Amino acid sequence: MTDEQRRMGLEGKSFKELGILLPYLVIPTHLSTLKPLCRYLKTVITDFFLLQFSVKFNWRQIDVALVESPIDAEVPFRPEKSDIYLNFIHFWIEPLTFILKRFGIKRALPHCAEFMKAIGQAYSEAARIYRFRMSTTHRPPPGNNKNLKTIHRLDPHFLCVPSLHIAIIVLTCTFFPAVFKAEGMADDEYQSRTGELYRNGREIAESVLYLKQHSVNCIPAALYMMLHLQSGLFSIEQAVSFINSLFTDADDVTPQGKNKISDHIHYMFDRLVLEGCNEDDWTIPVKRWLINQPLITPLQNKTTRNIP
Repeated sequence: MTDEQRRMGLEGKSFKELGILLPYLVIPTHLSTLKPLCRYLKTVITDFFLLQFSVKFNWRQIDVALVESPIDAEVPFRPEKSDIYLNFIHFWIEPLTFILKRFGIKRALPHCAEFMKAIGQAYSEAARIYRFRMSTTHRPPPGNNKNLKTIHRLDPHFLCVPSLHIAIIVLTCTFFPAVFKAEGMADDEYQSRTGELYRNGREIAESVLYLKQHSVNCIPAALYMMLHLQSGLFSIEQAVSFINSLFTDADDVTPQGKNKISDHIHYMFDRLVLEGCNEDDWTIPVKRWLINQPLITPLQNKTTRNIP
């Protein structure tokens, strides 16, 4: 099949319409992608799920900071946004389906392998913060919303700063456009596909605040982390643009609220970037900020750690 035939076959189909089945069939069956996939899955299991459940059940002692902000109240609690929030995994798998179909398996596999390495790195680097100090916010009761009940049951909610939702959104919205360019995608198709990615990513980013799964304080730390992990793809200018895009189309957040949210995230992001200029380790400014946040009870204990 020619490149043009592949393009025409996908024309008019959204990422969501392409589904997620193909990567599940292809990535585990090729050695070049199986290895980074296994490393990613191991990191998710050990540095995300087991890590926070071990603290929840008191098998491990790590202090948990309360990282919410009064500005979070500018965003109403919207349980109906849970469907968008739960689309997070599909959000980054669907573009994998797209490149496998659009460029063919042989051309797409190296990109798939690189993405699995990058997403695994994001989880492992975020875990350097989580092992130092975990973080949480107060979540409203799920009420009768089945999705929220599932989220609250499966997520101990101790890994807020940095937000991995935001980090993976940034990764997806920068990695795949770079792939499109590297594969010589025409400008009109490129603009259409990247625009679709950005819109979907922004929806999910806003949902973490609508559901109170994260605070405005969780977003700048994730942007700052990705500035270091994806320095060749993600810039300060792109981070600023991302911040400015949040809630621009929302009719349930006041203009004053939008300004407060944007100003706060900009301030915290700028602060982390400036402090990070003087450090060899990107985590130091985030750890310094976390140390100054109150700890929740009853998890306050004698294991409080200072920055090494």
